Amino acid sequence: MTLRRTLALSAAPAVLVLGAAGTASADGHGYRHGDTVRADGTRVTASAVHHTLPSAVSPRGNNSAWVVGVGQCDIASNSDCWSYIDPNNGTPCPSGHFCIYTSTAAGPGVKVFSFYHCTNGGSEWALKDWQGPGLADNNNSGGGHGYLKGVNHNVLVDLAPGGSGDYDFTPVWYVRAC
Repeated sequence: MTLRRTLALSAAPAVLVLGAAGTASADGHGYRHGDTVRADGTRVTASAVHHTLPSAVSPRGNNSAWVVGVGQCDIASNSDCWSYIDPNNGTPCPSGHFCIYTSTAAGPGVKVFSFYHCTNGGSEWALKDWQGPGLADNNNSGGGHGYLKGVNHNVLVDLAPGGSGDYDFTPVWYVRAC
């Protein structure tokens, strides 16, 4: 047997062991390392994550974002309020609510604004300082659509119940939660 063949045969088991360890790298929850957790708690594989943002838009551009008339509280309550999300696992939008997130991915400082009422005393919810990508999630029950609206209250996004998606919130000035 030649030296080349001997080395090849002895290296084959090591490649199999190392290869198996590399493909089986899970985090104990069945997710591969490198998966991304969205702000709403859903997971996407690293290969499915791709953001095409204009160079002027910061991926964390909504750090100072807020909504007029919305205070901090437990978002699972029948109230209109905001909370910081779980930075590792995200925070799902509660049943019966329409939610907007200040980022598309889970992380420190990301907020969720959870709307239980359609409007703020008859007026659409006014957004302030939203300057980049975020997430909208319509978990309304009873068929209520959620709407992201522009400066003239024109509908930019009509989100049916159960719908969710990443959006550039820069042109969004108002939200109607149902």
